[in-house]
Amino acid sequence: MIKAIVNVGMGEIQVTNSAGTSLVAPGLGSCIGLTIYDPMAKVGGMVHVVLPDSTNVTKEITLLGKYADKAVPEILAKLYKLGAKKQNMVLKMAGGSQMFNLEKGSNILNVGMRNTIAVKAALSKEGLTVKAADTGGNKGRTLKLDVATGIVSVRIIGQLEQEI
Repeated sequence: MIKAIVNVGMGEIQVTNSAGTSLVAPGLGSCIGLTIYDPMAKVGGMVHVVLPDSTNVTKEITLLGKYADKAVPEILAKLYKLGAKKQNMVLKMAGGSQMFNLEKGSNILNVGMRNTIAVKAALSKEGLTVKAADTGGNKGRTLKLDVATGIVSVRIIGQLEQEI
């Protein structure tokens, strides 16, 4: 039974071992919602990635979940502190939509696709891969992780919620 719903806003990272908690990233457009769950330790986390990479950022980064290259190592560190083990982790993600009509062949502004690629690359660097994903298209989504069960579901605007 869900007792607490924790919204994971843009650039935020949330981790918990509270079985009564559901982590939710509402309104994912071009952003990526990444869930990581360890079914043995019953530890889960979610990050709401906004942009692919922080290399050209000149000011101090206060929201480590904002950029894929910073978000992945940070959420992993937080999960490890709660007892999660890399070999048990189940990773799922959603979002990465193309929310604006662009000229054909123009991918520079396709932030959704770039975010999807960047998150997968950051995970690959850590030796991890995504088990299931619901990315792309041009509609917004809401991503939810039930920490008690590890069930991850996605609801695309105008459609029913589905488990991924």
